[in-house]
Amino acid sequence: MTTNNNEHKVGEAVKAAFPYSLPIMAGYVILGFGFGLLLQSKGYNVLWALAMSLFIYAGSMQYVAIDLLASGAGLITTAIMTLMVNARHLFYGISMILKYRNMGKAKPYLIFGLTDECYSVVSHVDPPEHVDKRTFYFVFTLMNHSYWVLGSVLGATFGTLVPIN
Repeated sequence: MTTNNNEHKVGEAVKAAFPYSLPIMAGYVILGFGFGLLLQSKGYNVLWALAMSLFIYAGSMQYVAIDLLASGAGLITTAIMTLMVNARHLFYGISMILKYRNMGKAKPYLIFGLTDECYSVVSHVDPPEHVDKRTFYFVFTLMNHSYWVLGSVLGATFGTLVPIN
């Protein structure tokens, strides 16, 4: 019965979160595609696109990282650049302390997945009453992350099939 209840909870969260994720999907798949294509054109294969999009997941910083990787930038340079590009997330995080207060095991992923687009929706949208908040926010964040990964992998794959200078 617990599994069925969890499946119902996830299904309700997916139905409620998906419409909010559609505009983000449109942007992430296209921008992710560009990232993957550019990364592949610098000599990094689809596995790099997959790994960077899964574990870094910081759109603008990922674009910057391509040139940093290609130029052989040092660790300190990369760390400073990352801090500068993503400093706004410190303020996003502070404003989400109350909203993410009781999120349990989902909290680290919700913090990791708090992109500009996720923040704009999560900070202003509450799920319907019949939908579990933690599941809604987790599913919404996971959908958006998946869109970015999909776009990145498609772009890198396309770049291997159609060489672009």
